[in-house]
Amino acid sequence: MKTLAFFLSLARPDRWWLRLGAVLAILTLLAGIGLLSLSGWFITAAAIAGAAGLGRSFNYLFASGGVRGFAMGRTLGRYAERLATHEATFRILARLRLWVFDRAAPLVPARLGGLRAGDLLSRVTGDVDALDGLYLRLVTPALSALFGALAATLVLLFAAPAAVLPVIGLFVLSGLVLPLLAAKAGQPAGETIALSAADTRSEAADLIAGMAELKAYGAEGAVLSRLDAASESWISGQRRLAGLALINTALLAFAGPASFIAGFLSAAATGASAPLAALAGFIAFGLFEAAAPLVMAGEQYGRTLSSARRLKMLDDLRPALEEPESPITLPDAHDIALHGVSFTYPGTARPALSDVSLSLPMGGRLALVGASGSGKSSIIRLLMGFYAPDKGQVTLGGADLTGLGPAQMRTRLSLVDQRADLLSTTVRANLLLARPDASEADLWQALEQARAADFVRALPEGLLTWIGEEGRLVSGGQARRIALARAFLKNAPVMLLDEPTEGLDSQTEAEFLDALDAWLEADARRSVLIVTHRPALLDRAREVVVMENGAVVQTGSPAALSGEEGAFRRLFGKRV
Repeated sequence: MKTLAFFLSLARPDRWWLRLGAVLAILTLLAGIGLLSLSGWFITAAAIAGAAGLGRSFNYLFASGGVRGFAMGRTLGRYAERLATHEATFRILARLRLWVFDRAAPLVPARLGGLRAGDLLSRVTGDVDALDGLYLRLVTPALSALFGALAATLVLLFAAPAAVLPVIGLFVLSGLVLPLLAAKAGQPAGETIALSAADTRSEAADLIAGMAELKAYGAEGAVLSRLDAASESWISGQRRLAGLALINTALLAFAGPASFIAGFLSAAATGASAPLAALAGFIAFGLFEAAAPLVMAGEQYGRTLSSARRLKMLDDLRPALEEPESPITLPDAHDIALHGVSFTYPGTARPALSDVSLSLPMGGRLALVGASGSGKSSIIRLLMGFYAPDKGQVTLGGADLTGLGPAQMRTRLSLVDQRADLLSTTVRANLLLARPDASEADLWQALEQARAADFVRALPEGLLTWIGEEGRLVSGGQARRIALARAFLKNAPVMLLDEPTEGLDSQTEAEFLDALDAWLEADARRSVLIVTHRPALLDRAREVVVMENGAVVQTGSPAALSGEEGAFRRLFGKRV
């Protein structure tokens, strides 16, 4: 229950919408009870008056006016209640999705590396949607049922006191005991639904993302088999929950008429008149309108709780490098240094970095080289604040990264790596990620700098062209240049390049490097750190750091290292 209470607390900004919905739901239920009970009393009393020949003296207008009033109130109340509760729920779910992203973003990649993309997507979509039952089908119906039961008790105490115990007793059985039993019986199925839905989405995402490779190796059958198993588990859970709902519906269908009979007979047995006995019976019957939503909430309890736990897990995780409560002032200088840094990835035994020290002064041109797995990209990840070093310091302008916080650190850095991650949107939207307030002229200037303006102009809709899932509708070189333009648009003084020309042909690589040269030469204070094993990129470096097994083994200019025996010459040979 603590988990559900946590998510209820997130609804606080929209509490007035929820309260309005609850008030309208209570009024609607009371109007429904009033409509049924007054109608039952009216029909019974009118029949008795007619049979006794007192029809002319019977006041039809008062009762018929009350029936019409309750009917109109119930209709209008129901409509208004739906508007209010759904407005509240949509607002809360929208905020909850933002909350999920807000919690997940600092956890990437260090804390969420073990989660599959489809599972994270399932949390943002399916698990968030499952929580609508918490706000829409639990809180409001529970308050409505409580006030409905109180109102029914008060009316029965005056009209037919003997009916209070059987009517409220049966309502407690149907509106409290039955939902609790439904929650207990439905919890395993609900948890199965939540987990199987996530597995199904994950397997489907893997199948779609890797279809080409899977078909090439004839391995799509294995993924399809896992997808089928997850889907069957999902369907099985839904089938069990549907069976439970069928039983509960039958019980409620029996309990409603049974409560009418109990209310009518208990009132009549103590000498109440037939109209008052009918009134008691129909109050009991109308009150059961509040029981069905509670039983439904009980059936969905397991799924709601499981989804809430999966989302709460994101809140319980702490980022690898947290933002400080009182960050120090960002220094004017942007020289970068690692001082005796050691780091091991979570879940691994072998250190990625061991006592690494290096520096990138303002205006510096530093290349990191080494075999795959030597620790080059790990340095980039530490600089970006994706991970925290186990030992040592990372500094910017002499200020420790832990005191600055990753958000401030990233304002001075821009990153272009070999993946050139692009979102499934337009060229314009991908560029604006770097600077949302950039003007059209700024976008074209950045594209010109990255030698990308010509091909963007040639696209069907220019900047507004959709570039496909993960940028698949543009070539690798074009995607790399869009990513470089995005880095230019940010205009951070330090650029981090992680194998930026990997997989590009020599002409595209030359265009990329020309763009980089022009950007660096425009401001002598600009710095670049290049992770590479491509000889062409070494020409841009003034200093090279050679790494092996997570340690720095050589440092010097490309020319000097080329003349020495060691790791650099093994990688690049003797350069002329």
